[in-house]
Amino acid sequence: MNKQRILSYISICNIHSERLKSSLRNLEKLIPLSVLQYKLLNEQELSFLDQMSYRFGKLQDLSGGLLRAILLTIEEDVSHLPFIDILNKAEKLGIIDSAHEWITLRELRNLLTHEYSEKIEDIVNGINKLYEISKRLLDIYEGIIQYINKRQILE
Repeated sequence: MNKQRILSYISICNIHSERLKSSLRNLEKLIPLSVLQYKLLNEQELSFLDQMSYRFGKLQDLSGGLLRAILLTIEEDVSHLPFIDILNKAEKLGIIDSAHEWITLRELRNLLTHEYSEKIEDIVNGINKLYEISKRLLDIYEGIIQYINKRQILE
């Protein structure tokens, strides 16, 4: 049951991961973004920014579910634990490098995606920061996949 759940999480995470990578590739010529560049963005470039933000959030949320499923599969009793404890257990087992980093990425994402600043400088700084942390989230997700493969969790 949990192995099927892991496969389902991976399938969906892979879609978000690939689309996040695509948005980052399409934005790389614009980043770091300046205020002037931001004011001149066309519809397609704005859609890449939206895609980056959306896919980052989805990938991080679903990767969290993947962590829980992995822990249940390796018979760690996490069914009733708060998410911070799941992150700490995942760090202890080497699935992720740092529970603290995961929380920091989530806090940054929440700040950047929910902040409706009217100051263009703040918006531009948020976009540049989200671009950078998106790369780190992709690395973390890849590390989770490597853990699954190394530990042969799906076999």
